[in-house]
Amino acid sequence: MKLQGSIVKKTREEKGYKQCYLAYLIGISQSHLSKIESDKAVVTVPELVKIAGSLEKPIAFFVS
Repeated sequence: MKLQGSIVKKTREEKGYKQCYLAYLIGISQSHLSKIESDKAVVTVPELVKIAGSLEKPIAFFVS
């Protein structure tokens, strides 16, 4: 099971959120979110739960 960073980015942009705003909602740095979106960082389960909740999608939407 792997998080698809491109899906996170696309969903964030569709909601009109800037990276810094979503990072704030999740409680991580903007640079860490950037790495998540470009598949250069490992995402913890708590981060995944917060991403899904903040973007109002089920966790399964972001993983493959």
